Amino acid sequence: MNINDNVLYNEILEEPIVLNKILQEYIDNKSPALEEAVGLLRKSPLIIFTGMATSMYACMPAQCILSEGGIQSHLWDTSEFLHYHIDMVPKKATFILVSQSGESAEIVHLLESIHNRWPVIGIYNNPNSTLAKMSTIGIPILAGPQLACGSKTNTATIAVMNILVEALLNHDLTKPRNEIQKAIGTLNNIFKEWETSFPPYIDFFRDSTYSVFVGRGPGLASAMFSAVLFREVPKVVAEGMAAATFRHGLREMITPEHRLIIFAPKGKTTHYLYNLATDMAALDIPVLIFTNQTNKLSDLKKCLVFQSEEMDEFYSPLVDITPPQLIGVKLAIQRGLEPGKLIISNYITQVE
Repeated sequence: MNINDNVLYNEILEEPIVLNKILQEYIDNKSPALEEAVGLLRKSPLIIFTGMATSMYACMPAQCILSEGGIQSHLWDTSEFLHYHIDMVPKKATFILVSQSGESAEIVHLLESIHNRWPVIGIYNNPNSTLAKMSTIGIPILAGPQLACGSKTNTATIAVMNILVEALLNHDLTKPRNEIQKAIGTLNNIFKEWETSFPPYIDFFRDSTYSVFVGRGPGLASAMFSAVLFREVPKVVAEGMAAATFRHGLREMITPEHRLIIFAPKGKTTHYLYNLATDMAALDIPVLIFTNQTNKLSDLKKCLVFQSEEMDEFYSPLVDITPPQLIGVKLAIQRGLEPGKLIISNYITQVE
């Protein structure tokens, strides 16, 4: 197939354009909805982030930023929260409900259960969705129509969430502006040369029976996003988890037929992630590391490094989730699949 005609591929290429729209709306134009949401959150003793799968993972960098700023929040899988934990919510808490479609079954059920008991800030892509209509305040992610598996919507959700919490912390929005602009430039550079520079990363996955993606902090979001993409696009066995968790059990069963992918942006835990790569390479486990820090890990046997431009740790997923998307597209084509086309599932999960 001609990759230029593929819907998912073209939506991946739209990511810098979407990020630029977000900068204009939420920083340059000082969106009234954003300011209203910040005002609501400042009155709340507790913030509860909730979403399903990639919508939940997109909250991880923002939650890390809030924790560093001393603001308490919880992050929950929506279905688990709805059925087992909603009774613990204090009266003046505020929900941040995240759903790219705004129609996921779990989100709709939670909205019905809330019944105006708590205010809801909705983060969504579809302005006509149930989430958009039932939110106290709506903040669209401005990704435009999505016709394939999540790519640009994931990137957009991370960017909007980070801007929201930076504003809540009274941070100068110069930082998110600069970091998002860095991400735009880096993505454009990746797109210019990816078809000639990516073959080693695509070959890395050849003949693999299982791939595990790991990270820490904001990098955990990159790992979880990428595992979902590999399951949905090339449709291979893939798992995402916290890097420290990997040492508690999974390390025992991984073999050279498997693949370990580590997201290690420059930050608090980079050295732990590099140590994991070194340990696994010593066991002949093929390791691929996504990092934005200069290192010598490529000197290790079976260790491949994808190095991008340095940026703040909490914004690194804006870049780091994209190379796996491109790799996934190529792997799908190699397997005779149409990248981004779901065969069994639906783009909007309507059954909980």
